[in-house]
Amino acid sequence: MIKEMIKIEVREELRKELVTRDMFESLGIEVRERLNVVDEKFKSLNFKLNLFWAIALIALTFANPAFVALIQKMF
Repeated sequence: MIKEMIKIEVREELRKELVTRDMFESLGIEVRERLNVVDEKFKSLNFKLNLFWAIALIALTFANPAFVALIQKMF
């Protein structure tokens, strides 16, 4: 009888302490959602960085005296 009570108590304690499958799956879903948000932010940041590089390259090209002289010869 005491052995059965100890088993029941241990089982109840384990249920309280261990993660259930539902808890684990819900945590996995939450992690996936957060990773999707981070992925979208990185895509947006990557686009902005590419745009910055394009503008910087165009600005440096037009500021180059050799390029300006070449354009003057063409027109």
